Amino acid sequence: MSVEKQRTIKKTVSYQGIALHTGFRAKLTLRPADENHGIVFRRIDLPGKPTVRACGNKVTEVMRGTTIEDGDAVVNTVEHVLAALVSQGVDNVMIDMDRPEPPIADGSSLPFIELIEEAGTVEQEAEREYFVVDKPYYLEMDHAIINVVPDDKFRISCTVKYDQSQLDTQFLSMEVTADSFKKDLSEARTFCMYFELEYLMKAGLARGGSLDNANVIHGSTILSKDGLRYPDEIVRHKMLDIVGDFCLLGKPMKGHIIAVKPGHPSNVTMVQKLLKDQKEA
Repeated sequence: MSVEKQRTIKKTVSYQGIALHTGFRAKLTLRPADENHGIVFRRIDLPGKPTVRACGNKVTEVMRGTTIEDGDAVVNTVEHVLAALVSQGVDNVMIDMDRPEPPIADGSSLPFIELIEEAGTVEQEAEREYFVVDKPYYLEMDHAIINVVPDDKFRISCTVKYDQSQLDTQFLSMEVTADSFKKDLSEARTFCMYFELEYLMKAGLARGGSLDNANVIHGSTILSKDGLRYPDEIVRHKMLDIVGDFCLLGKPMKGHIIAVKPGHPSNVTMVQKLLKDQKEA
């Protein structure tokens, strides 16, 4: 059996756009990185250009997105970028940012997949390491349930239900590979319930949100700029978020995630549980 090697990108590439929650115009730049560097964000707009590693132990906020922080380096809403990177097999990259939040693009991971494809990837000498799940894990948190069980592949089975209409009860199960992620998950856009909009605005969130980068569920109607990209786009976006949040394990995962009504709080709590158990072992 051939040994898998770590990968980085071939050249530096950038993407600019509006950030979802802060509303800032932001620029994100992906740069090649050495072996065993991992995925690291660098705030080039701050003195000393502080960095924060994409790791579950660096998470400080999970409200409507995942925030990581290390000293002065704070980065909000990292999950869509991370999902693109880990799904496409990028182990090592420096992500320069001139704002605290990356561009939301169209609310999906597809623009970041295309950015990685523009850069290309290259194999490095060091062997790739996996986070291998070797026993079952269970988490029940608020309305969410997450099981993680051993598997020789990376799989996700996910169920969502928001009690707004029959449209929002959805289920999907699949093996996540570079190809399946791009084809079946990457285009799924972020979403919110219509009744949440006032709360989000009062909380100072979604300042850059619009139908250009999100779907809005209003009863039995789903409001979007160009129609649904998948009939079950809601559950697919939740799975996209799972891929991004579980990237915070620091290694690509081999295991089966079985999630019911998941969100960033339950995703990150499970990631931290896995990291803690591995450290103690």
